[in-house]
Amino acid sequence: MASTSVPDPKDQFKEYQESLFKSLVAATNAANALPSDDLGFYRSLDRQFAKDLDTCGSRLLTVANNVVQHCSGDTGAEFMAVDDVDDATFRFNNVIDVVDGLLEKADMYLDEMRGRTRKVENEHKQDAPEVTQVSTKNKLEYKLLHANNIARPQLQFKDRVDNSNKTPFIRKIKVKPHAKVPLDYGVTPEMMSDETPRSLPHPYEYEIEHLEYPEFMFEDKEPIMYEPFDTTSAIWVDNDEQLENMMKDLATAREIAIDLEHHNYRSYQGFTCLMQISIRDQDYIVDTLVLRDRLWQLNEYFANPNIVKVLHGAESDINWLQRDFGLYIVNMFDTYFATKLLEFPQHSLAFLLKKYCSVDADKKYQLADWRIRPLPEEMLKYARSDTHYLLYIYDCVRNELIGRSVANFNLLRAALQRSNALAATRYEKIVYDAETGSGPMGWKGLLIKWKHPMTEQQLAVYKAIHQWRDVTARQEDESTNYVLPNHMLFALVERMPTESASVIGCCNPCPPLVRMNAQAIGLLVQRAKMDVLFGNSTTASSSPSATTAQAISDAATATTPTSSSKSVNKKSQKPLERNLDPSVFDVVKVQEARLQQASQLSKPTSTLFGVASINDIDEDEKDRAIAERIRSTLKLTLPFEGLKVKVATPTPAAVKQEPVEEKPTTSTPIASTSSTPVAAEVKQEEEMLYVPSEERNTKKRNEPSSEGEPIVLRESQRKKKKNKKQKKNNNPQQQQQ
Repeated sequence: MASTSVPDPKDQFKEYQESLFKSLVAATNAANALPSDDLGFYRSLDRQFAKDLDTCGSRLLTVANNVVQHCSGDTGAEFMAVDDVDDATFRFNNVIDVVDGLLEKADMYLDEMRGRTRKVENEHKQDAPEVTQVSTKNKLEYKLLHANNIARPQLQFKDRVDNSNKTPFIRKIKVKPHAKVPLDYGVTPEMMSDETPRSLPHPYEYEIEHLEYPEFMFEDKEPIMYEPFDTTSAIWVDNDEQLENMMKDLATAREIAIDLEHHNYRSYQGFTCLMQISIRDQDYIVDTLVLRDRLWQLNEYFANPNIVKVLHGAESDINWLQRDFGLYIVNMFDTYFATKLLEFPQHSLAFLLKKYCSVDADKKYQLADWRIRPLPEEMLKYARSDTHYLLYIYDCVRNELIGRSVANFNLLRAALQRSNALAATRYEKIVYDAETGSGPMGWKGLLIKWKHPMTEQQLAVYKAIHQWRDVTARQEDESTNYVLPNHMLFALVERMPTESASVIGCCNPCPPLVRMNAQAIGLLVQRAKMDVLFGNSTTASSSPSATTAQAISDAATATTPTSSSKSVNKKSQKPLERNLDPSVFDVVKVQEARLQQASQLSKPTSTLFGVASINDIDEDEKDRAIAERIRSTLKLTLPFEGLKVKVATPTPAAVKQEPVEEKPTTSTPIASTSSTPVAAEVKQEEEMLYVPSEERNTKKRNEPSSEGEPIVLRESQRKKKKNKKQKKNNNPQQQQQ
């Protein structure tokens, strides 16, 4: 008997990993085989089945709680048991956060181990894609794909990427083949001048509404078998010659299968990386990154009503074709609507492949990075398999729709009607409404999904950071998850950091754009908190992009002083406000808050001191009175030689006096030499007036007659100094004698 023991993970980790993956895949397939929508119906039919379901669910819940309890014991975290489905649903967001963090750390540590350094500058050199394989089952292999140094393809696009929030989408179609009405049909001047962001009407809306289906679509005939997958190969199309050859083959086909591979992690709106097209006997894989500006020529076949275009789940494909290439589909058949009308238990393409072709769909590359060039062989096979079997599946479901139709309800026409209604939808750019938070990228939907409890300040911070993330993603043409993942966004909201170091500390590992704009994020958090604190209803959401862009520029201005700030007038009372933005720092609000607090604390009455004496004198009047008192005490001294002083008297007829020259050798105060009675009476009221230099009567010195003649200084002062020195020297000698 074969041994079914589980390998020891300590000694045989690889075998244990393979066994674990096998069990997970088997359990997943068994769970997916159950029609989840009909479980309640089957429970009501069979009591034993209901008991078995409850027993299995209880066992799974016990195992999950044991695993969580074991992990919480090692980490020291608080253990909270899961009791029902609601608990698991509510806490699943935490699982997403942990898994995202683990995957990001795994990438970082793998890069460290391989010695690969991440450089900020763009590198156009691309390493060969590496594929790490872990065996799971005989039919499938679980693969993880890693590719480094991928140059951003949108930098090479000839059409400029427009992520603006207010401009409408400009359709790219210039030529309209198979037209029943002109290209400008339905376009009015009001649409061109409308302020709301919306695109022009669908150019093929009239043709789709008045579509006449070809007769062969309603014939019940034997399905045409597909070519063997292993013995045939797809044609890679990446130049004009190969594109011309492919279009010649498409012109002879009556049915075309179409599928797209998309990338949206390193782009805000995303872009199509690959287009798979299949006819009955040949598969094509088109490199849309190279032929992006030339694929509009396919409208000759995509808009042809006599050619059936078969897709599965084409809601996203229709938008991508319009946005990237200006392609529109007329006469589309979506096999997804066929599965709905036929009431299949599942509606995926994998279910149809298993049902009609006995092929196990391999979806491990569904989220792969399709920007990689050259594509590995495994990814080429995956891309080709999406359309290789699709035309045969179309034949099978079309026959079933015809067979199950009744007189008053044609299932085939119902599927065509739903498919073409989807084809008539038009692409519109995502609009961010910062005030209401509505829309696919708005803050409201994420808040409802995460159900994160918040205070009033945290809600304001959440709106501000969420808006900053959207504005930054549009400017840098990156996805919002690349700029700032959701779990890091809520970490910032919970801590509300106002410094750049704290902002970086909340994100582990810190995204590049968060690290670059850490100071701006701190300023946004500060602004949002102060708006709530001071009761300001006009938050940053009032201007979707101006406040965020202003905060980023203010962060740079605050850290980099300008040269003009050195020449600020010293008499200015606000020298620092040149480097501060009141909309961010709210200096005025701080002053108002202080005055408001002071008015609340100060009262006119007190139980201890009674009524306070309030002086109503204006503060400016007090300052002026003090200044006048200081000036009145000041006296002007005139230590200059030869300065004349005029004496003023209060009498109407002032007494004329001769100016008196001040002698430098005396230290007595200046006195008047006049002996008149009037002068004697007003001696105490004399006032020394300042005389300008041009009005002073001073003795003029002899000027030299020529430039070469030396200047002779007065010798009187020198002689007096010498006499004093001689007297001092003679006195000690006399004392000794």
